[in-house]
Amino acid sequence: MNYILSQGYNVHHLTLKQMSKESYTSSATFVRVAQRLGFTGWNEFKVNFLKEITYFDRQANMIDLNIPFDNTDSVLSIANKITELKKESLNDTIELLSYKTLQTAVDMLNDASEVKGFASNVNSLLAEEFQFKMNRIQKPVLLSSLEGEHIYDVLNMKEGAVAIVISYSGSSKKMDEIMQTLQSKKIPIVAITSLTENLLTRQADVVLHMATRESVYSKIGQYSTNTSIVHILDILYSAVFVKNFKKNMEHTIETSRIANYRRATAKPMEE
Repeated sequence: MNYILSQGYNVHHLTLKQMSKESYTSSATFVRVAQRLGFTGWNEFKVNFLKEITYFDRQANMIDLNIPFDNTDSVLSIANKITELKKESLNDTIELLSYKTLQTAVDMLNDASEVKGFASNVNSLLAEEFQFKMNRIQKPVLLSSLEGEHIYDVLNMKEGAVAIVISYSGSSKKMDEIMQTLQSKKIPIVAITSLTENLLTRQADVVLHMATRESVYSKIGQYSTNTSIVHILDILYSAVFVKNFKKNMEHTIETSRIANYRRATAKPMEE
């Protein structure tokens, strides 16, 4: 693996025969390495390897997303750095999305009889706004957030349901249990995860990559990851909304008027 990393972009034009000769190994060794990492073979690994090093090279000179400020920064300096960080995270997110995967995910969510979201900790909170928005346009979304209930939540999913799974690492015992049960029930899966190869990227039907420049542990906060997840969910909601724009717009206006009128303690503002 060290040899592959040392070659970097040269991997694009080197043949397995050339690499085997230079590294004093066999072509089969490279294929086995690729397969151990979850790829079908060398060619699939090579495409993903080049994509990943290109992505990280582009980010090399940008703001440190793990520690974007220090104790010498003023309040205004911190404000500017966090603003810049969020801009970079949004740009990263867009660069990692493709038309084909995004459109497929939107179609799956729009056609689903119900959508069930699986996430842990902060990711569950980030998904709640998506849930509220989708529910308000009559696209039911349920979140599985109670510890120990995730398997029951999968088993109780209706026919035609779609799962949306959010995880930065994409690898944990809980995630493995969820994915295995979803697959056993043949539930289509939309995954939101990091760029690195993991359980979700290997098993989901559609993978949407979040910005992937944060360390798992050495960071002040999940600024970039959270921004990226919310942005992806906002895009999905907006694209589903557009599928039936006139109907959803009329429904949103009507329900908002009724709900706001009943809650208002003063005369509502006229639009």
